[in-house]
Amino acid sequence: MFANRVTTLLKIRPEEIRLVALVAALFLCLQAGGGMGDNAASALFLLRFGANFLPYMYIALGVLNVILALAYSTGLGRFKKDRFFIWLLTGFAVLILLERIATLHPFPALYPTIWLTVSGISLILGTFIWNLAGEVCDARQAKRLFPLFTSAGILGSVLGNSITGTIASVFGTENLFIFQAAFLGLVILLTLRITRDHFKPVTKSAKSENLINDLRVGYDFVRGSSLMKLIAYASILFSILFFGIAFPFNKVVSASFSDAARVAGFFGLFSSITTAATFLVSLFVANRLYARLGIVTCVLLLPITYIFGFAFFALNYNMVGAVTARFTQLVVLSGAGDSGWNALFNVVPSQKRGQVLAFQNGLPSQIGVVLSGVLLILGEKVLNTPQIFLTCGIFALICGVVVWRMRPAYGEALIAALRAGRIEVFSAQESPFAGIKNDPFAVSVAVQSLHDSKSTTRRLAAEILSKMSAVSAIPALIKVLPDSDVNVRCAVIRALGSLRAEAALEDILSCLDNRDSDVRISALSALPQIAKSADQILLTKLEGLLRDSNINVRMQAALTLAKFGLVERGAPVLIDQLNHGELTCQLLALEMLGEIAKSNKQTLFDSQPILNMLNHSSPSIRKAACHALGYFTDELTQQSLVKCLYDNDLTVRQASAESLRGCERAVDSMIFEILQSNHVHAQEAVLEAITLDGAKTRSALLDYVHRESSAVRSLRHQLNTLTGGGRSINLLRETLQSRIEMHEKHLIKTVGIFGDPQAMELIRKSLHGSDSETRAAALEALETLGNKELTREIMPLLEDESHQTLGDHPSSSMNTLEELLSSTDEWVCALTIRTISESELRNFIPKLRELESDQRSLVAQSAHEVLIQFGEEKSMDTLQTISTLERILLLRDVPIFCDLSPEDLKQVADIAREQWFPDGAILCRAGEEGNAMYIIVSGKVRVQKDTDGNEKDLAIRGEGDFVGEMAIIESAPRMATLRALTELRVLVIDSDSFSAIIRDRPEVSISVMKTLSRRLRETVSV
Repeated sequence: MFANRVTTLLKIRPEEIRLVALVAALFLCLQAGGGMGDNAASALFLLRFGANFLPYMYIALGVLNVILALAYSTGLGRFKKDRFFIWLLTGFAVLILLERIATLHPFPALYPTIWLTVSGISLILGTFIWNLAGEVCDARQAKRLFPLFTSAGILGSVLGNSITGTIASVFGTENLFIFQAAFLGLVILLTLRITRDHFKPVTKSAKSENLINDLRVGYDFVRGSSLMKLIAYASILFSILFFGIAFPFNKVVSASFSDAARVAGFFGLFSSITTAATFLVSLFVANRLYARLGIVTCVLLLPITYIFGFAFFALNYNMVGAVTARFTQLVVLSGAGDSGWNALFNVVPSQKRGQVLAFQNGLPSQIGVVLSGVLLILGEKVLNTPQIFLTCGIFALICGVVVWRMRPAYGEALIAALRAGRIEVFSAQESPFAGIKNDPFAVSVAVQSLHDSKSTTRRLAAEILSKMSAVSAIPALIKVLPDSDVNVRCAVIRALGSLRAEAALEDILSCLDNRDSDVRISALSALPQIAKSADQILLTKLEGLLRDSNINVRMQAALTLAKFGLVERGAPVLIDQLNHGELTCQLLALEMLGEIAKSNKQTLFDSQPILNMLNHSSPSIRKAACHALGYFTDELTQQSLVKCLYDNDLTVRQASAESLRGCERAVDSMIFEILQSNHVHAQEAVLEAITLDGAKTRSALLDYVHRESSAVRSLRHQLNTLTGGGRSINLLRETLQSRIEMHEKHLIKTVGIFGDPQAMELIRKSLHGSDSETRAAALEALETLGNKELTREIMPLLEDESHQTLGDHPSSSMNTLEELLSSTDEWVCALTIRTISESELRNFIPKLRELESDQRSLVAQSAHEVLIQFGEEKSMDTLQTISTLERILLLRDVPIFCDLSPEDLKQVADIAREQWFPDGAILCRAGEEGNAMYIIVSGKVRVQKDTDGNEKDLAIRGEGDFVGEMAIIESAPRMATLRALTELRVLVIDSDSFSAIIRDRPEVSISVMKTLSRRLRETVSV
């Protein structure tokens, strides 16, 4: 019980306890030994050479640390991390022991050498320890656990420093190095355990043979990242600031004592008190500061502390001022700043993180060390003490400005890390030719390709020149306008139009008389882009084309007239097609009417014909109508678009939302009603449409967030208290989980309305990825970039998602089932009824009788079927068929449909036709035209092929398999005969329906490809 309270207080999750214990022990041992070594090296050096020699040592230390950091970075890139860490620690332990042996026969340069090596080892071990912590923690764990690791390290420092004086007095200052080496031995053992049990497996890459490339890894990443460049600048400044206080502190202390043991004892006592205070800050304050203020804001405390520290030390240049300034510096640095600073590096990909951290610690930081030495030497000779502190204060102020600029850069780095973790070949946010838009060589290559022997290459060259906005290519495009290939001519005309090539006007006009209708259409579409106005000759030609034999030419001519300002002549032609044309013509007419409305803000035609199309049976027509109506601002149109947010088709809802977005609405009350309703699909569409344009909208969105958060908590509780197994309860769990994810999606979209919608969409996609590190980065990005008022409520829900435990108390499960039976969600209710049936829970019969008359057909049907099963209702004595819900459960077990939502499965179930075959019956024969595929409900099917007059079995397919798909995918005759091996029941899906499923649901296409690939392997292996 006590242990649970401690882990809860420290925000350690049960599965993290062992990892935290190991890493914390490693931090403790490393810092305990390091404190002893640092105190011994400082005491031995200061008593022999004095503090005035320190600035020169800082310069040497900076050079040494650069070399060590580059070597460390190279080692990370060239060796496996687990082995490299062990070799590194062992080498340091041996070096420290050798230096202790050397003190038996000292020579003049020994103690400066010891001071340099011990300080250099401290730098590399500090980098190592955070590399190791970063390897085993993701971005969110870093925010919670890094302060704990820091606390353990501080506790180790307290331990090491508190006994430094005693050990130095009893055993001698030099023997402190033996204790440091012993602690390093413990660190080696802990590192072996951590790397073995908690390092993620990494695919071994080809070993680099280029040392320079290994060294450049960290530099190249820093150069390309705004955040890392700012960190590099800050590292230089922080090094200057650190030694700006450390040097005068050491100077004051060394002047106050006369022997090495007393200096070492003071350092131990001071470090003990400092680290004790730091321990309390890091353990109980730091992670709360990170959660409240954010990582970068906490790092900003460092330059602020330095500013006040320098001011106080300047006014009190004595032991009190030295102790106070140094104490404040170390408590803030180690207690809050250090772990926050290292957490910033978690935006770096794990495979490069070590090299980047080594580069930052090795080059910018050491440049700062060298500069601090140079500045202190010059300052001692040119400036007095107050002037030195004033100079350091100015550096602290500059450092504060640099850290402040990290705030937006950190958010950008988080988004970049998420984007790098997602493979998106076709990105709507990027222009494919942006990188070569102004490249003369690329334009030259495309121009040359206009004369290629292949027509497809010539067409592509014209299209690329258009996308590149290559105005210089206009003369070349005009020359190839008479190309022999129609598609090339059309592409060239479109390119000239896109480039607004006025020089090509006469040539384009001549194309209006071309015998090919596609050329005439392309010329008509290009003319409004090239000609500033239409003269009488052009208008006469356009009038004549309104009577063209090709309907598409007539419609394009009407659009062109409207774009030249003659809306009253062009629009009626399109509206006529809208009312009487075929489906394809109606779609084209809607698209053109939308273009007219877009280019003519004062539209001269009535929107009612387009409004009528919102009631069309085809979703594609309704979608096109929504897009066209986006340019009409009257209240009736906007009210009609709001009603389309309830449409059953997703694409229609999205089109309506897009049309409503950003316009001045007189329908806010209707939109707010949707947010307060239970229509989740309409709510999702509203979140795409709404903009933060007033206090009422803000208030409505905040209320919506509270309701959605409550819904997530309720659903998660229900999900975690369901017990048992079976097809129905498993699908019920998946449905509840999908509802939770849907509400989470709505919450994140709402945060996007208050800030950056595109960033929030990327965060949402990353949250449900399989990689825990990506999810952690997404959560960190959400908290960093999102509205603080909203994220404070949302973050606990999202962070606790993967740490819920399933309930095992039967009464909890029964109560949950009772709650779910009252759900307004039709699918949840129906699946709960099926779960009751599977579990034989007859105590729910009274509730099932109520639901038998429910207005929702699926719920009523399910309740009736279960009552029949329980013997409470009589079944109709008819041919046994599969109910809709039973079909859904069956389809879910079919691999190609297993990833579909219940709603999608219902659509598939509705189009699937049930069919029964006796044993030996032929489903279809080889050579027949294939127009359907079969999903096996029960029984088995032989897949046979005629070989020299004999039927050869190619495969046996059973329950849950599908057959006959090849013919409808290829639109070709069937390759094999399908024969029932037993009594057989199948669901039949016709070719048009299957093609629509594949087109609308990519996940089905991927599953089909996987199945076909597996079957091909089976065939090859035979």
